[in-house]
Amino acid sequence: RHFAHVRCPRFGDLTRPRTRRMDRTLPCVTFAHPALLGDNKQVVVRQNLAAQSATEEGTARWVWPGALATANWLCERGVEWILGKHVVELGAGTGLLGLVASRLGAKSVTLTDLPSELPLLQLNVEKNYGPPKKQNDGTTVASPCSVKPLRWGDVSAIETLLVENTNSNEQNAFDVMLCCDLLYHNDDDAQRALAATMRALVTGCEKYQGVCLGDTATTQTRCPGSKQTRVLFAYQFRENVLGDCVFFETITELFGDAIRHETSDEDLWLMEYRVE
Repeated sequence: RHFAHVRCPRFGDLTRPRTRRMDRTLPCVTFAHPALLGDNKQVVVRQNLAAQSATEEGTARWVWPGALATANWLCERGVEWILGKHVVELGAGTGLLGLVASRLGAKSVTLTDLPSELPLLQLNVEKNYGPPKKQNDGTTVASPCSVKPLRWGDVSAIETLLVENTNSNEQNAFDVMLCCDLLYHNDDDAQRALAATMRALVTGCEKYQGVCLGDTATTQTRCPGSKQTRVLFAYQFRENVLGDCVFFETITELFGDAIRHETSDEDLWLMEYRVE
């Protein structure tokens, strides 16, 4: 159903306790589902249990509950959402959700995060696909997953992603964008930058990127985009929901009203955005 005329989601009782937590003690997390391709029907990712350094984004080190629930939701709809599609994941963290998309038959998956988080992402890609393999003719066969740096609001990084993933036969660089558990005590500027980055990657419009990534973004500066790209935004209810309203207000301005998809987890909100 459409998530209309709402600037910030209404989650009902904001005081009721939430007990879902990630397990920060497991070296590896395994997600299994019969819909996944491959003999073992699973994706395995390592978590970073080492002491956090000053340059690391701590939230990217673990598999959050929302990723597992969203992965399960995608597995039940893989043909519609993922099969044969070009997929990009923002703030991929351990890469679990994007790797699940690759095992659901995505044509390509681009996993993005801060530069400091890319070693863990690359490690998990190789854990599931092995290192790139050289053929007898000297060519290299890589996995369908690539790992790229992307800081929200970085116009240069956005342009690079668009150039590297667009060819003359395709209207959009990506068919599907996955965003899961990205909001956690982010300041207002980071929330606006995330929404703007999502829109810029969908429209591929340089003028729009330049405007919306600043402080003067308005709906009057929109460039026409394609309705082909589907954005799935998974939001796990936490105690700071009111602090995330800047994102939801901005994303509504840039994309219009969301379609909310039902899940079995009452604390997980799955919202689909498309360019109007």
